[in-house]
Amino acid sequence: MTEQTRRWIIAGGIAAIVMLPLFAFALDNARSSGEVARNVTAAGIELGGLGEQDALAALREYESQLANTPAPFTVNGIEFALNPGSIGLNIDEQAIVTTAMEARRDKGFPGSFFSWFGSFSNHIELDAPVTINDELLDEVLDRWQAEAIAMPAYDGGIVIQDDRILPDYPRPGEGIDRDQARREVLASVQSIDRDTVALQTKQIEPQLTNDDIDAATAEANRWVDDAVTLSSDDPEFSMTFTREQLTDALVADVTINSATTLELSFNREKIASLLAPHKSEIEQPARDAEFVIDEENKEVTLLPSRAATLLDTDLVVDALEQAAASSTNAGSFPFGHGAQANFTTAEAEAMGDIGFVSSFTTSHPAGQPRVQNIHLFADTVDGAWVMPGEEFSLNNYVGQRTATNGYVAAPMILGGELVDDVGGGVSQFATTFFNAVFYGCYEDVSHKPHSYYFSRYPEVNEATISWPEPDLVFKNNTDTVVIIKTQYTDTDITVQFYGNNGGCQAERVLGQRYNYTDPEEEYVGVDNLDPDEQRVTQNGFGGFSNTVTRVMTWPDGRVEEQKFQWTYSAEPKIIEVHPCMVPDATEECPIEIPSVIGGSVDSARSALQSVGLTLVEGPTVEIDSEGSDGLIVSMSPGAGEWVPAGSAITVNVGVYVPPAEPPPDTGG
Repeated sequence: MTEQTRRWIIAGGIAAIVMLPLFAFALDNARSSGEVARNVTAAGIELGGLGEQDALAALREYESQLANTPAPFTVNGIEFALNPGSIGLNIDEQAIVTTAMEARRDKGFPGSFFSWFGSFSNHIELDAPVTINDELLDEVLDRWQAEAIAMPAYDGGIVIQDDRILPDYPRPGEGIDRDQARREVLASVQSIDRDTVALQTKQIEPQLTNDDIDAATAEANRWVDDAVTLSSDDPEFSMTFTREQLTDALVADVTINSATTLELSFNREKIASLLAPHKSEIEQPARDAEFVIDEENKEVTLLPSRAATLLDTDLVVDALEQAAASSTNAGSFPFGHGAQANFTTAEAEAMGDIGFVSSFTTSHPAGQPRVQNIHLFADTVDGAWVMPGEEFSLNNYVGQRTATNGYVAAPMILGGELVDDVGGGVSQFATTFFNAVFYGCYEDVSHKPHSYYFSRYPEVNEATISWPEPDLVFKNNTDTVVIIKTQYTDTDITVQFYGNNGGCQAERVLGQRYNYTDPEEEYVGVDNLDPDEQRVTQNGFGGFSNTVTRVMTWPDGRVEEQKFQWTYSAEPKIIEVHPCMVPDATEECPIEIPSVIGGSVDSARSALQSVGLTLVEGPTVEIDSEGSDGLIVSMSPGAGEWVPAGSAITVNVGVYVPPAEPPPDTGG
């Protein structure tokens, strides 16, 4: 081996010795990424090599052991076992793990390498401080003090005897040294292995004076010197708490803030038991803002919205305490707030002024069946709201008119004929409604006038309605709600619109009739009419076309015109006749029987045959008139009756029978 070779071997060995730790560092560092570094502990728990979640779990398990392992104490020789969980024992596991994850994680290669190298010999112990809740601990110490100390210090209070509130004065006495006890309890619960700790007591002076108690007693008597009433106007509710109820619920607690005081209050549970029977009165659903309309004066008042009201005992207790301390012994009944209204006061006010816009009235005879339908229809529509931009369909809003819904049969036009149908007559409401739309300057989406002209309605300005068609639909083309109100008497129906149409005024301009058409005659077969009878049931009316112009004028002078054109069909003249007299009838007419009484059988047969009837001889009839002997004296059916062609007419021939001769007179 040459010298040079030897040098290379030595250099390679040295390089290997240097590189080996670096390689091990890189490998170990990559493998432990996301874990606590080696040789890191907290409260004696090895966290090195654990991921964040596993480290948290280990510390939480430790906290659980601390919280559930009793800590022994004595007070004046009496033993007590403290459950640390009951005084709010807590460890901030997340903060500890965050610190552990950052241990030995120096920035830069040199620092990281030397921290890693030192982890094999250097141990890092992290603090795991335990905290407790001082208020919860004081409650525990109060219980221990009451049990272990015969004459504890007392800060005073009030007592109730025979319905009288009297002072209970403070007094000095023995008590647990609270500052020392807090330190010793906190030290004890820091670890699981716990020795019994004797808590020290000392002489304690009360924080309150006799004057403090006298003042609190006087105040307490003012609170319960009379009944207290809490009331509300919206929703309307009132509740009176009697003096006895107030006295029973009165509580006085010593409160330590910047200064120790005796605080008066009412017991929440006792007040809650008094409120419970009234819960259904107190808790009311949300109420939408409402525009209340005075139809007589055409005035609109906004009734504010209100959120749902809930029973909140804490609020009531607060209000009760304030009212009891006042000179009036009265106050407002407070409510908790539930769901908000769907339509709030703010939304209503944002619509601007709401007032009367338009109205229309039509008349009708009283007492007709159709009036019941009109009134029922009006009741359903009364109070309807149409929000801005919405379309309102009378059919969709009211629904089908049925007997189940209270509608009755009344005349209506169906297929061009006037017939009786359930719900008939409500087109009068549709006409009244359309005119309220017309004069309110609202947008007509769809409507259809009657097929025939009725003089009781404004020409062209009218509408019919049936189920499911035709319908009447209008659109609220304003920025404010439209509120529909209806009124009626026995002889008229009125529809009013309330809203804000920007001050638009509508005028109706009726054109001249044109395109006249004459009524046709329509024959209707009726079985109970004779062929020579006619009965006119409808006189008929000529058809025509006309146009109405709606002239809409706004306060700024802007004018808009809208034309409505309609053609009325000629209303036919309806004539009832016998079915055989209807044009193009296939039925043969009956024959009116001619009279054949007083004639001979031969002449009668000839007369009946001439009109398409036959003769049948019936039994002869004895008569006392010699002049009718051998002539027809009766017939059946009788003359003037109508019978089918070919019918047989039975005739009876008279036979003269002379009167009997009287017996001869033989004398006596």
